Amino acid sequence: TEIYTLSLHDALPICALAALGAAAMWTVNSVIMERRGIGLDSRGLNAGRIFLGLLLITLVHLLRGHGLFPQAVGADAWLWLLLSGVIGFAAGDSLLVSGFLSIGARLTLLVFSFSPVLTAILSYLLFGETLGLFKIIGMLLVIGGIMLVIGGKGEKAQSADMARGLLFAFLAALAQAASNITSKMGLSQVDAIGATQIRLMGGVIGIVVVLVMGGAWDKLRAVLRSPNGRLTILSGACIGTLLGVVLSMTALQLTKAAIASTLMTTMPVLILPISRFILKEQLHAKDILGAAICVAGSAILFL
Repeated sequence: TEIYTLSLHDALPICALAALGAAAMWTVNSVIMERRGIGLDSRGLNAGRIFLGLLLITLVHLLRGHGLFPQAVGADAWLWLLLSGVIGFAAGDSLLVSGFLSIGARLTLLVFSFSPVLTAILSYLLFGETLGLFKIIGMLLVIGGIMLVIGGKGEKAQSADMARGLLFAFLAALAQAASNITSKMGLSQVDAIGATQIRLMGGVIGIVVVLVMGGAWDKLRAVLRSPNGRLTILSGACIGTLLGVVLSMTALQLTKAAIASTLMTTMPVLILPISRFILKEQLHAKDILGAAICVAGSAILFL
């Protein structure tokens, strides 16, 4: 299609909108999950989101007239995208939730915000992708702004939980970086919707293993019996997966993985307007300063 023939300069505005759109969708979904998912099992919610997400993306694929599955996609692309789904949807999400439970959301996200750096390192090692000085400065500004917003006021944790939680958070960041890279490896042969469908297949394989090993099928059934559980799963599948993940695949397809990854980690900043005007939460000076730094860094990445 025409989108594959765009130069990097021409594709960057589309990439930026796609990456920030993905972050926005994940931000909205996270607020819904926080409000409606209280008391529900995270494994059950994640499993339901992935199962329904795969059904919805398959329906979209059929309605577009592209058949049940992506056509003319090589075995290597299938392998990379399936692996990306296992790493991102099953392993990465599970590790992130484990970090939340061990050391709290703020500290977990603080460590997780380094995933663009890990993505940049892996991109350089595997693809030879390099970033110019201004792009590096922009990326560091975005990460710095995120750290300022979510840093401080960390939840207290026991020393034993601290070490374990930090490890979970780092492994989640590494899984996110690896998922971005493996996605990019397979995106040369398929569009964003087809890539998302294959990744969700990998996610289903991974999450089934998680449910079987953890004996958590009852948790999924309990979530499905709950009205809030069904609403949270629907939100996660439609907003977080169908829209958010497709937009993230578009961003990864159109530009360097490190740039796309950086823009997609801006959730802690994008949630500030929601916190202030919808949730009526008080913002602090460092939140506003962090957001301004993040916007400045994003502007540099757009150049």
